[in-house]
Amino acid sequence: MFCKVWEYFKGHSDIFVMIGLVYMTEVILRLSIGMSFMNLQSFAFDLSWIAVSAGIIALFKGKVRHVLELVIVLYFSIYSFAQSVHYVFFNNLFSYRKLSLAGELADVKGEIMAGLKPEQLLYIVPVLVMIIFIVIHRDERKYDIRIRILITLICAIIGLSLNIALVKWLEYDYRQSGNSWNKDHYLHEVMQNRYKFLDRFGIIEFNIKDIDMALSEPKKGLSEEEKAEVDDFVSRYSKRNSTTQSNLFEGKNLIMILCESFDESAIDEYLTPTLYKLMTEGLYFSEHYAPIYEVATGDSEFISQTGMLPSINNGTTSYTFNLNSYPYALANLFKDMGYEVNSYHSYTGNFYDRESMHESFGFSTFYDMDKLGLKRYEDYSETVNWILDEDLFAAVLDNTDTDKTFFDFVVTVSGHMPYDARRTELKEYYDIIREDSRYDDYSEEAVYYLAAQMSLDRGIAVLLQGLEQKGVLDDTVIYMFADHYPYGITSEKGKEEILGDTDTYEVYKAPMIIYNPNIEPVTYSTLTSTFDIYPTICDLFGLDDSKAYKVGHSVFDDSVERFVPFFDRSFITDCFFYDSRYDDIPDMCSDLYEEIAYKVNEIFYYSQEILLGDYYSDNDLS
Repeated sequence: MFCKVWEYFKGHSDIFVMIGLVYMTEVILRLSIGMSFMNLQSFAFDLSWIAVSAGIIALFKGKVRHVLELVIVLYFSIYSFAQSVHYVFFNNLFSYRKLSLAGELADVKGEIMAGLKPEQLLYIVPVLVMIIFIVIHRDERKYDIRIRILITLICAIIGLSLNIALVKWLEYDYRQSGNSWNKDHYLHEVMQNRYKFLDRFGIIEFNIKDIDMALSEPKKGLSEEEKAEVDDFVSRYSKRNSTTQSNLFEGKNLIMILCESFDESAIDEYLTPTLYKLMTEGLYFSEHYAPIYEVATGDSEFISQTGMLPSINNGTTSYTFNLNSYPYALANLFKDMGYEVNSYHSYTGNFYDRESMHESFGFSTFYDMDKLGLKRYEDYSETVNWILDEDLFAAVLDNTDTDKTFFDFVVTVSGHMPYDARRTELKEYYDIIREDSRYDDYSEEAVYYLAAQMSLDRGIAVLLQGLEQKGVLDDTVIYMFADHYPYGITSEKGKEEILGDTDTYEVYKAPMIIYNPNIEPVTYSTLTSTFDIYPTICDLFGLDDSKAYKVGHSVFDDSVERFVPFFDRSFITDCFFYDSRYDDIPDMCSDLYEEIAYKVNEIFYYSQEILLGDYYSDNDLS
């Protein structure tokens, strides 16, 4: 029997070729995202599933088996390719729960394809090799079905036993260490860091876990015990201290502007004089960060309007939790104060399901391009050309009843990628930049990016002029912030010209400006982020957020330890940057690390409980 089994293995080299090619896709992915080509533990997990899959494939023969082998190799090649592309743009790996964004990703497929790198063609190699091998492979020997079943059982038992043993070892190590959140068992349970999960457990385990999480039904409601825990969390994270600027703008109008792909490089005294004016004559925050979560712009909207952490592993916030109750979102709080509250965007309302999401925030109406009557240009191309921001702000002014106290939330779009000659609506601005000798050597991509931000500048100029003409500028506060860094810039030269160093967390740094004609200009070096916007507005306008949990703090609160949490539970403090991918903790800050790491993990856990349980829908709000 042993000889027959050995002969069987020897005669079926196609299975081993398939296994090698699947692992090859993982190696290419690992190297493309800056990971070591092999981790011993991940190799063991890969081996456990390889044994199982090899046994299953062994049940089949002939063309059926070859088709299965090709499908497996093709799947992992496409999957690894897609992950590497996603990592280039967003600096993290995607989840299958992000498939709710398939339509949005299809809309911008041209920009995604434009960002591909030559080395990503390597993912074609495993598929081609498998096809060639199948064509030339011949095995006319016949094997008894009993042998095939025996091989399958042996492989399955070995593979599953190895996998179970590995998981049990992780659990044992976890318990021995006192239930530490940063142990591999916790990572395996909750997949809180996809980069680290791939590194520790391999691409097959990553797939299995991700698919399992995607197919799992989100929990509904909270048990009494869970609600009690969340109540305690909310009571601790809902506090806001009084500051020297508390109620500074009480009773004034607010225009909150989320600026698409906004970067400090776009603020120039000559090219963008209005942005420069707001920066130098308002409150400017030089150490502000815009972390990216599951979706960049949509989640920045959610964070700024609620102060909460968005969905992490439970689908896209604006699709999965758009019908949740958000009684303490800014629109609802301003509405309680008698304000007119509306939101604006010069693209379609179904993108990110904004219309539904903004309604849940409490906005009376979400005005998209059609409701505003914004006209597409003559050579308009969907998701290539965008409505100019000056047209958007002109429409906002026309729609806003300035005889009443108002809160407007405006999401701009001109700054969106792509940054190339297809952006015909930016030609005028492009020519102006090219005439400036400072930009003689700049790449086309960088110049078109700056041209896009010139449209934002002209839009803000239209807004200020209109507010002044209506006599309400002195009584209006402009709060500008970026949704994310311009990840749509893909060339190395363009990145260097606009972003500078893109290999550190500094890439997430983005401008934030608060402007009113009657305030003294100040530049703050306080560490701030998108999470601090909500509590800052509540502080400045005297809103009652006493029952709203908030990740951040008012930017004027000097009594708190500041940190910025990222998608993978990395974080920045005033002392250091902790990169969760590598667990590189500076010795001098070890105590602070433990304190902040505990807070970050607590926030991540309970924030998801709040979303999944729709905590505020049945909570006592009296």
